[in-house]
Amino acid sequence: MPERVLFVDDDPLLLASLRRQFRRRLELDTAESGEEGLQVLRERGPFAVVVTDYTMPRMNGVEFLRQVRQLAPETVRVLLTGSADLNAAVRAVNEGNIFRFLLKPCPPESLQEVLEEGLRAFRRTRKDRKFSRRTRRLLAEAMEVQQGFFPNRGVEETGLDIAGRSFFCDATGGDYYDYFALARGGRRRIGLAVGDVSDHGLPSALLMAGARAFLREAAAHAESAAAVVTEVNRQFSRDVRTSGRFMTLFYAEIDPETRTLGWVRAGHDPAWLCDPATGRCETLAGEGGLPLGVIAETDYVENRKRYPAGGILLIATDGIWEARNRAGKSFGKDNLERLIRSHAGDSAESLLAHVFKELERFLQPLSIQDDATLLVARLEA
Repeated sequence: MPERVLFVDDDPLLLASLRRQFRRRLELDTAESGEEGLQVLRERGPFAVVVTDYTMPRMNGVEFLRQVRQLAPETVRVLLTGSADLNAAVRAVNEGNIFRFLLKPCPPESLQEVLEEGLRAFRRTRKDRKFSRRTRRLLAEAMEVQQGFFPNRGVEETGLDIAGRSFFCDATGGDYYDYFALARGGRRRIGLAVGDVSDHGLPSALLMAGARAFLREAAAHAESAAAVVTEVNRQFSRDVRTSGRFMTLFYAEIDPETRTLGWVRAGHDPAWLCDPATGRCETLAGEGGLPLGVIAETDYVENRKRYPAGGILLIATDGIWEARNRAGKSFGKDNLERLIRSHAGDSAESLLAHVFKELERFLQPLSIQDDATLLVARLEA
């Protein structure tokens, strides 16, 4: 679409002169009043630049340009004014309504220069708007794709009451949770994972997607939980070797037949294992290892223990307990453990909802400052 300019002035001789002056350089429209200029804008717009005289009957140039701004906010607005109206012109510029003002009589070369600047400004605005709209659309699509990575059918997929949720401080994030059924040594197991890629946003989301694929592939053929994480680290390290990024991971495997839980910590905070019968919660620390992506040739160690019937396993990222409210106080691990004990008899989904509702209440009116993830599993099998 050609870039068009609208001149508004109550002097028809001046408008005729402008049409002659710019007829070979610009696509030019003219109007003899503010009211007519608004009508032209509605009927023949959009215009890249609008230039108007200040002193006109019924509607002065500043009022006209205010209405232009409402009708066509991208249009660049220029005011022509005599020296007697200079203070009003300066005030209009300072209020942000006008791109430039020019004193009358205005030399043709000065007017030409301002029009060229205005056209460039219009192109930049259009380009930025198109880029922003496209970026928002792409981020929304990326968020939709990333949300599709997360499982949402606990009992159907694993036979256990499992629920997970991630909240991102950007459209996309680097937190990750997963759970799935697998076979190990001819026996049924359930794999669970929570990870946290350094930083957040789209780059972390891309690395999270890769780590998820590596984990699913490794869990299908590796001989132990430790072997799974060792293989994922080798693959992940290849992807981040030049970026300096890393990922913490808590990976667990449940053996329902023996009520045994095995887990591997790659730089991740311990999980919690709670017994609703006693109200006791213990942290699953054990021997840990480096985060994924630090040293490719790292061997990880599996920790094992029996779990109580009906036990609750919770794996989280630090975006929950490190979240700070307006007073600067952090949510804290103690608060999280209190919520676990208070709602130990609830379903996994209900317990999850209680935690995030309490976190939201604690932060109000602020939002989370980092990605926050929680995975809850009731070990009833």
